Amino acid sequence: MADNKAPHSLTTEEQKRRRKRSLALALILGSLVLIFYVVTIAKLGPGVIQRPL
Repeated sequence: MADNKAPHSLTTEEQKRRRKRSLALALILGSLVLIFYVVTIAKLGPGVIQRPL
């Protein structure tokens, strides 16, 4: 019932494409985090930095 097929090894071209795709996703995710951070700080206003602790 279980398939005992050998795992598919990627060609060098497939590895390059996977790496580029992973890098693109990482950049997109990082930019979204940065955008959310900047928007949050902008909505809170400049007074949030100078508030008393």
